[in-house]
Amino acid sequence: GMPPEVASRVMEPFFTTKDEGQGTGLGLSMVYGFVKQSGGTVRIYSEVGEGTTVRLYFPASNEFENDLQAVKSRAIDKGGSETILVVEDKQDVAVVARMFLENAGYRILSAASGRE
Repeated sequence: GMPPEVASRVMEPFFTTKDEGQGTGLGLSMVYGFVKQSGGTVRIYSEVGEGTTVRLYFPASNEFENDLQAVKSRAIDKGGSETILVVEDKQDVAVVARMFLENAGYRILSAASGRE
């Protein structure tokens, strides 16, 4: 977490607690600018020795609901007799890819590497 004197300045451009050359201090100021431009606000909750939480609040919009309905209304082509080889060295990613493709109707072969 950050002490109050640091937390109060983290949205300032180029503010950093890092040594020279270790960071530009633009990250949170860019986030702040984007959120403000979007009509939202940023809240920082920080306690030294405990951690920091940065929350971004955006205004509600009906556009998302309209886009979501448009996507849901489109027909999704399902696989038929196709077989897909999923090659992924990260098991958690491979499992998700396999589940997604199997749910779409494809037969899946899996490998953890090109050699396999």
